[in-house]
Amino acid sequence: MSVMESVPSRRERRRLEIRDRIVETARLLFETQGYESTTVSEIAEQADIAYGTLFQHFSSKLELLREVSGRVLARLFENVDEVGKRTDAFPERLVMLFDRTAENAEAMGARSRELISTMLALSIPDTADADDRRIRIAFRRFLEEGVAAGEIRGDEDLETLLEVVVGVWYSLFLGWVRIDGYPLREKAGSVSRFLVRALDGSPGPIPQTAPADPTGCEGR
Repeated sequence: MSVMESVPSRRERRRLEIRDRIVETARLLFETQGYESTTVSEIAEQADIAYGTLFQHFSSKLELLREVSGRVLARLFENVDEVGKRTDAFPERLVMLFDRTAENAEAMGARSRELISTMLALSIPDTADADDRRIRIAFRRFLEEGVAAGEIRGDEDLETLLEVVVGVWYSLFLGWVRIDGYPLREKAGSVSRFLVRALDGSPGPIPQTAPADPTGCEGR
């Protein structure tokens, strides 16, 4: 593909700009007044587009909620690949991953939490499919590297270990979404340290806090 072919046309850039504006407007309205109370007409008006233009991008308000929720979830999971590329030992990386995710979630605040709760209540299982696959791939890489380095027990099937770690990850996330005042950061720390002990392939100290992030991305 040539450079010219890879550059979006002016028309395509305009289309993407309008789509992003619709999604961002919908997110703000969903978060401030709730999904059910927000109408398509309000979204179109606030986004400064014609009513029919919105339906050129999204077939329904529910499809728009899928897109909004997917972007919120992507923000929650954005550190998976980053932490996976670090060279720390498996215990430190696992604790850091849980800590960064909890930090991201708390930084998003209660309104984003309520929005994701709405998405789950409406049973939209396909919203997070891409993120789920990315998380599983990242965790699998963690576990494979840990087994190869002798840092993770080798007496259990890798798929079983993967289900345990991913299941705990989602359990924390659902607790944060559905329980008011859920101590996410505290739970993430204690649970990740428990996982390290459960998966440990050799004796050694368990990290009590997430290691410092030399990239300067902490709290981003």
